[in-house]
Amino acid sequence: MNVSTQNAGSKARFAALLAIALLSLMTVFGVGSAQAHDELVATTPANGAELKTSPEKFVLTFSGDLKEIGTIVELKDEKGRSIQTSFEIAGRDLTVTPAATLPNSDYTLVTRVVSSDGHPIDKKLTFSVKDPKAVDSATPTPAATQAPSAAPSSEAATVPATEQQSPAKQLAGLPTAVVWLIAGVVVLGSVLMVLLKVRRQGK
Repeated sequence: MNVSTQNAGSKARFAALLAIALLSLMTVFGVGSAQAHDELVATTPANGAELKTSPEKFVLTFSGDLKEIGTIVELKDEKGRSIQTSFEIAGRDLTVTPAATLPNSDYTLVTRVVSSDGHPIDKKLTFSVKDPKAVDSATPTPAATQAPSAAPSSEAATVPATEQQSPAKQLAGLPTAVVWLIAGVVVLGSVLMVLLKVRRQGK
């Protein structure tokens, strides 16, 4: 009678600890997936804005710092013509500067940046220029001779080599999802050790 009662108690404790372990893993991986990637939080000008004058620059602000490599920027008018631009990354901000004054038209700015966890983020900003003093359908500066793209490409080629030479930087730059995975394995291992101890005591 006592043996049956003891076994029943051990099974109940085992089931309770197993439920706690599963809940802990769900919480860990749930939080990890929710915080894994940065997002676009603000743009200047705002998406869909109608501007009375040609903008001097565009600023896209993200929720986390951006990497210096892998950035792609393309500005097109309503006829699909590419317009020359340059860009700069500073912390969480991507600043895009047109090479010349934009004539009246509808525009689409397509960007791809790399977030702090190494995840690419694709965003699109639409706006229009409706300057009453400007001439419609003027020809913008084409992007065929876009010089600024050479600098990011050179930087993209040198940055990985530097990171390979510094293991400390590689560890600090681990993706957030990997960090949460390691934390989940540690939590699960701890719970399994407790479960095995409980089972031994119940025998």
